[in-house]
Amino acid sequence: MHNLPYNGRTALLVFAPMRQITRFAAVFAASLALAGTALAQSPVYSVKDLPIDKTAPSAAEATNQGRAEARVIGAQRLIDRLTLPEDRSAARQPIDAATVARSYRSVQSQGEKSSSVAGGIRATGFVTWSYREAEVRAYLDSLGVPYVDSQAGLAMVVPVAAAGVDPAQWGAQWTATVNGQIAGKSDDTVLTPYIGSIESWNRRPAWSEVQEELTRVRADHGVIAEAYQQGPQYYVRLVDMRTNIPTPDIGVAGPFVSLQSAQAGAVTELERAWKAASIVRGSGATNLTLVAAFNDIQEWVKIRKGLETSRLVRQLNIESLSTVGADIRFAYSGRPDQLAADLRSKGVDLSGSEGSWMLRVSAPQ
Repeated sequence: MHNLPYNGRTALLVFAPMRQITRFAAVFAASLALAGTALAQSPVYSVKDLPIDKTAPSAAEATNQGRAEARVIGAQRLIDRLTLPEDRSAARQPIDAATVARSYRSVQSQGEKSSSVAGGIRATGFVTWSYREAEVRAYLDSLGVPYVDSQAGLAMVVPVAAAGVDPAQWGAQWTATVNGQIAGKSDDTVLTPYIGSIESWNRRPAWSEVQEELTRVRADHGVIAEAYQQGPQYYVRLVDMRTNIPTPDIGVAGPFVSLQSAQAGAVTELERAWKAASIVRGSGATNLTLVAAFNDIQEWVKIRKGLETSRLVRQLNIESLSTVGADIRFAYSGRPDQLAADLRSKGVDLSGSEGSWMLRVSAPQ
């Protein structure tokens, strides 16, 4: 029988009565407020950089036709983003991008223009389409296709140049000019959101060497993207810089014909590895009782938010709560290592073994 160490125990931190009441009121108010955040539209269901290039008798017609075509392209990219090729191949019926495209929520222009050409008006540019997540999930469920739509923690990608690669050229693939200043290229819509480091290296740096920048950009962790050349082709070796994970080697992406395509391919490989590690097949659930330990309200809120927004956790029940910890019960899908990885992506560490599990806010890595 699991021992609930905080249930009925006097708080280890002593507060005056009114301060303690105020503290717990703040904890519960913050916790209840989290229910609304879980319902917000997930950025994963928005697909950026969809091209438009259509000619029609009027600018409005060309734009509408271009956007409609881009919506289907975006739906296919979304399907590829959420699922693995082997699961798409094993679907009860082929996944239809046009069906997913009908589950659109909104469109946002990234810069569109029209011009007169022979035969009418040509509309060009790029748009972002967003899709209704509940409808997309229901459609994939109806076909029996497992999917992942929870994001990993924000990673700062650290470009490292190895054999045959110029550090400046490789580093430039991960940066952009914003208001005249060099900034890290980023994307918060992919399954593995990232921001590029503005530093490039000709060797693998230690975590302490990138810690300041990682803190400044508020990234959860660092990932080394080591590019190297074999003949005319490029490859990218991806390594997680955290010390508290069992397997830091993420994978190797390639081959690619250019450093530009290598950058895009590295992001795709990060997504593939996240899906392969996170995807849950089957509908079973495991019950778990554990202790959450924290130092203040902010840490407790982060732990509870991590549990409430985890796609694997269900039937969450807070058995008891003090100023230094909580006893928690819930059921979860998948394997323990998948649960640990999902919570780690939300800044929460799961440690221990059967009968003695504990949650804490992740230490800086």
